[in-house]
Amino acid sequence: MKKIYAILLTLISLLLIGFILVGSFLKFRAAIKHGQERPVASKKVQQSVYTLDGVKFVNHNPAESVDFLPTTEKENIQHQLDKNKFSGTCLLVKNGKIIYLKAFGRANDATGKLNQINSVYPINSIQKGLTSYLIMQLVQKHRLNFNDKIGKFYPKIPGAQVVTIRNMLNMCSGYQLTKSMNYSTSDQGVLKYNLTHLKFNSQQIGKFSYQEVNFTLLAGVASMLTGTSYAKLIKQNIIDKLNLTDTGFMYLNNSQQPIGYNFDKNQWQPQKIKQYEITRELGTSNIYMSAWDLYQSLAALRDGALLSKQSKTELYQQSLKDPYVAGMYPMTQFNRMHGIGFGFESSVAMDSNGQTAVVLLTNHWNSQAMVQNTLLNQLYQVIEHT
Repeated sequence: MKKIYAILLTLISLLLIGFILVGSFLKFRAAIKHGQERPVASKKVQQSVYTLDGVKFVNHNPAESVDFLPTTEKENIQHQLDKNKFSGTCLLVKNGKIIYLKAFGRANDATGKLNQINSVYPINSIQKGLTSYLIMQLVQKHRLNFNDKIGKFYPKIPGAQVVTIRNMLNMCSGYQLTKSMNYSTSDQGVLKYNLTHLKFNSQQIGKFSYQEVNFTLLAGVASMLTGTSYAKLIKQNIIDKLNLTDTGFMYLNNSQQPIGYNFDKNQWQPQKIKQYEITRELGTSNIYMSAWDLYQSLAALRDGALLSKQSKTELYQQSLKDPYVAGMYPMTQFNRMHGIGFGFESSVAMDSNGQTAVVLLTNHWNSQAMVQNTLLNQLYQVIEHT
């Protein structure tokens, strides 16, 4: 009897293990079928922990490449990347599925350390799209209106009763800074500096002019209306909502972040980042992300995860004179998002629903051969016809 009992227990255990394995396999197949596959987490997970404005950020690294491209397309893409000597992370998405995720080049030319698929890069001006989302949330809650005058929040500002929130979102406010801040301070200090060194040209209202000050002041509006710091707003409304694991605010000596290089005098020059250069980019250009996190956040603004269809239409409302709308450049075939700074270039092409995208993050920036002018459109054409 004891032997029979032992045999029965063994059989039951084997059946349970079998059910678990089959269930896991079926979930995996279902995930692939519905476009939910993503890089598989490595058993060796590195973590980076830091705090900003009392908010704790914990980043960790998934670490496997993805390649579902047919041979011909793969060779074509590889040729384009090699021809342009691309150094960074390349992510391609088709119909909401990752079809290609691979890293190229070196994170540190001196040590030979390589870029990884989970390397984090400053997204630079693409951050303005996230600031725009914070503004849209306030509009949704009826705490703000696109036609509100900026003087409602900064009553002493020049043009206070003329310039609207929409003017600032679309970079056609007539504002610009007379000089850049060259010291570190708090968010309030950054806002005070911008307000003090602001120049206004009433003849430029309604005319596009790319000026960072627009989004720094919008970040201030979001904090003012919520009583919450900009960093906390990003953490609560984007990072936490989307469960982003490789996103945060730039800080010096971030071991996860590659060194940025500019091509100058026919060679790559490493860029040393100063703290005040990070501090002054409030609301505009001081967030880092992995390629996968960047895709998730931008897609969520277009696929209904963060913005309803109506809200998306309102936020990205465009006139014929607007080449830039709330952090993006609307184009015929796709929407383009772009940023440069600190020796990095971030470039994204994405359809209006966030289902097809090219994400290119590089730590080697060449002003004469920018990624957005060389690779972005070429790779989008390849995957659109895959």
